[in-house]
Parts: sequence; C-alpha cells; structure tokens
Amino acid sequence: MAHVLGAYDEGGGALGISRARMGATSRIRVILLCAITALSTAACTAPPAPPSAPAQTATSVPTPTVPPPPPVTAIVNDLTDVTVGTIGVRTRATLSVGAIGTKLTYVWQHRPPKGGAWKTIAGAKSASYTARASAWASGTQFRVLVTGKEGKVTSATATLTVQKPSQTPAKDAEKLFGLQGLRQGVDISAYQYTPTKKVDLKAIRKWTGKQGFAILRNGSGDRPIDYAYTNPCTNKPAKTKTSPVVRDCAYADLAAGAAKNGLSLGHYWFNGWISSVDTTTDQLFAGGYTPTASAKLFVKWLTTYGHYTKASTDPLVLDVEDGTTRTKTVDGTKYRVKLRHWTPGEALEFLTVAGDELTRGGYHANLYVYMPAKTALELDEYGSFAWAEIAGIARLWVAAWGIDSAGVPEVQPQVGPWAAFGGWSIWQYTSRAPIANANATLIDGNIAKADAWTPR
Repeated sequence: MAHVLGAYDEGGGALGISRARMGATSRIRVILLCAITALSTAACTAPPAPPSAPAQTATSVPTPTVPPPPPVTAIVNDLTDVTVGTIGVRTRATLSVGAIGTKLTYVWQHRPPKGGAWKTIAGAKSASYTARASAWASGTQFRVLVTGKEGKVTSATATLTVQKPSQTPAKDAEKLFGLQGLRQGVDISAYQYTPTKKVDLKAIRKWTGKQGFAILRNGSGDRPIDYAYTNPCTNKPAKTKTSPVVRDCAYADLAAGAAKNGLSLGHYWFNGWISSVDTTTDQLFAGGYTPTASAKLFVKWLTTYGHYTKASTDPLVLDVEDGTTRTKTVDGTKYRVKLRHWTPGEALEFLTVAGDELTRGGYHANLYVYMPAKTALELDEYGSFAWAEIAGIARLWVAAWGIDSAGVPEVQPQVGPWAAFGGWSIWQYTSRAPIANANATLIDGNIAKADAWTPR
C-alpha cells in the first residue's frame, strides 16, 4: 500500500491524480481509500490545499495623451455698438477687442454710415480705438483686423451713434416712443439767477414754444440751522436761523417772469434736514424740523410768491434727492453728516399735509415727486417697490439723462411702481438744454405729457 500511496503522492500510479489538480472530489476519494485499507490517521491525512495563485496586480492603462489644439489667432471679446454726444460728459467712446494668439497686430478700419469700402484708420494699431463725436458722423461703422503668427481674423462691426443737442425734444420723443401731445420746458432756480447772469425767460419761451413750461424751486431745506452760506442771487453772505429752510431767492422774480412770458408753471421743494434725517443727538443740523413744517411753508410761499391761484393746476413737487455732506463745529467738536433723501414715509407726510392745506383753502393739489430713475426702483425689506404707496397719490417727475448729450435718450426711463399709474408724467432728460441767448448755462431740459397739468 505504500507503493500505492507513493504512486498517489507522486501524482501517478493507480489513482492518476496529481496534487496540482486535486480538488474537493480528490479529497473524498482519499478518505474512502483510507477507510478501505485501514491506514493510519497520519497516513490518511488529506493533502494540503493547492497553493493559491499569486494575486495579480491590476495594471493601469495609461490615458493617451491628447495633443493640445494647434495655436490660433482668435477674438474672444468682440466689438459692440457705442453712443456718444457732441456735448456733455461723454463725447468719446473706446472700442476694444480681446484677442488670443502670438505676435498680434491690429489694423482698425471704418466705413461711412450708408456702407461702402472699408478704409484704414491711420495710426490705429492697438487693441482699442477711441472714437470722438467731433471726428465721425453718426452711423459710422468700425472693425479691426487682428493678425497673428497663426493667422488673421476680423472683428464684428460696431456702429457709432452720435447724439446732437435737440431743439425739439418733445417732437423727438413723440417720434421715438409713439407718444402724442408732449410739451417741452425747463426747471430753474437761483442757480440760473446770479448777479452776473440772470436767465432770460423770453429766450426760454422762444425755445419751449407756446405750450412751454418752467418748473421753479420754491424752497429748500438743504442747509442746516445756524449755517453760513452765500446767497446766490446777491453773492453776499447769509445765514440760516433756527430752521433749516430757505425760500429760493429767485422764486418770486422767476414766477412773475414766467407768467409774463406765457410759460406754464410748476413748483418744487427740495427735501432737506428734518429730525429723522439728523443723526446728531442734539439735532445740530435739523433743529427738530419736520416734513409737516416743510409742507406748510411750501404752501405758504406757493400762494404768496408763486403766482398760484385757486384756478391753478400746476405740478406741485417734492424733490426727493440726496443732498450735500455738511460740516458744523459745536463747542470744539466737528460734526459731518450727509443729507440723505427722504424716505417714502417722510414723503407721504409732506404730500399729505400739503394736499390737505391746499384743498382746505380751495386750491387744487396736483401732487408730484421728483426723483432719479434709480430711486424709483428702490425696494423695501420685503422686495416690493418702496415707493408703491406714493405712486398711488403722487405723479412722477423722473430724471434720466442717458449720456446727457442734450438729446432725448433712446430709451424711456424706468419708473418702478409708477408703471401701474401711466408711467412718468414729466421727464427731465438732460441738464444741458441748448437754449440760445438764455444767458445761463446748464439748464435742465424736460418734456411733459399732455395731461401733466390736469389734476387727477
């Protein structure tokens, strides 16, 4: 039997089973053989399990290297249309491209508004070109050729719009926006009534036409109490007293002159220092003044100096604007506070009191607020238009100048909550109305809708 086992142990003989291939079936056969031949337990010990195959290490397949794309000359930031004015704060505009490539060169070209051959602009060899209103006609087109080591590319075409001062803004706006019955006018104050240059209302009337208007500053609260300043009408020193309000020194004369020249009137009050605006503990700037006190004085001066009668339907306006940062020194301590524009709640108080005072006296109350378009868009803490309540009781005189070229901007101003009430009623479209022989510079130009003088 030893031979048999030897034969088994060597992988040959009667069983013909090799260790290398012995599995579970072979183990059973060995046990049966031991039982038949009565071999000792030691001799019949099952053969050890075959050695496990060595673990194979996963071979990572290398990611093929993708060669980078070949270098190119390309424009990644292209030209866009631009607008400038012949006067104003933006009489030039810069056209620019962003390009990639190596050893880039630039050649700028132009062609006339009605098309034609492209011509090279001498000396224009950088990634940007500044187009001036004085050099190019409105509608001129521009492009730039960019050449690099990897090739050449041509930019998009940009058109230059040149806005000129308008003598007929009302007609311009009617054509632009499909409106009817617009009228044009100005707003003026003591700043156009200095000792050396008093605005000529006859020239204003000639520019506005027979439906023209002038909106006048009635008064202002933008100077703190006990504050020294220079009177713009006389160029002499003056000082506020215990209230932070001053009647516009030109108001009475301008109201009389405007009425004499057949101009319709409007009147505005510049919001100013009131107790809720003054951040000092002792009310060093406002002296405890309120919107109510402001409204009552506005009505008093309106009926006393403003040629306002019980038949008048003039726009009566609260001017909602930020004011100047003022400085006061009290007992050796310096205080600096900026005059912020009134809140809707403060404006509501003023408008309510002014309206009540007028109607109680038998007058019309055609109430307005004036504000920049960005103010009309202010939101409250809930994400709604902050001025929604005011829009329901007062019309909007909105300031939106565009590039302030003395021409009507190509887009009407945003009006926030007033969109639900017919939009703007008066639009201040420029601070540079080009009025010949007016004897004043920087006159605000306005257009008004046909019903602006009709109380709602």
